[in-house]
Amino acid sequence: MDRAINRTDFFRLFKSICRTSGFEHFLLARQVERGARFDPTSSFHLTSLPDHEKPAVARALSEDKGTVLARMLSMATPFTSGLSLSTRSGEAAPTTDHCLLVLPLHSTDLKRYWFLLDGRRAAPGRRELAELMLDSMRIFSRFHEKILTGDSAAQLTPREIEVVRWTSEGKTSAEIAIILGLSEHTVISHITSSARKLNAVNRVHMIAIAVRRGIVA
Repeated sequence: MDRAINRTDFFRLFKSICRTSGFEHFLLARQVERGARFDPTSSFHLTSLPDHEKPAVARALSEDKGTVLARMLSMATPFTSGLSLSTRSGEAAPTTDHCLLVLPLHSTDLKRYWFLLDGRRAAPGRRELAELMLDSMRIFSRFHEKILTGDSAAQLTPREIEVVRWTSEGKTSAEIAIILGLSEHTVISHITSSARKLNAVNRVHMIAIAVRRGIVA
């Protein structure tokens, strides 16, 4: 795992968990806000599902089939469902011959992700569940460090990075506007955009994430 450096490497690692535990498909997705819908482009990070099935899976999860979304929004512990990602049908409870296992994963910037394992098998027992959680968390931690962190930083424009750095120095929007020769409105727009891209809730959180990711020294 220490040699994993790109999405293909991590796909293989997550796929290995899926196969060795008797599941058929996996999906690594970011938590959506209450009232929002899953988007196959922005919400799904890695999956073994075919590309043409992703929109239907996003729709099924958004419509809370198998009560998966409701539990994602209200729980922070693993749970199981009878929903099949392949057929997009199923009840809230798993059966003896089908299970959707949903594992919560947390990033260093306090965002929640979910690792879904889907297949024709019974729900795992406590010991197997603990092992699956541990393996998933270890791989996800490195995936977040190597891939997701880089993705977020790469999305910032040079000007946004410049504004974030001046903000980390304690400068106000008005002061940054004077330093960079911009309008205060433009500076505020850059800060808002940067915070959104970094999934930050405010300026302090944005700076903390930027420092942690090396965007700001």
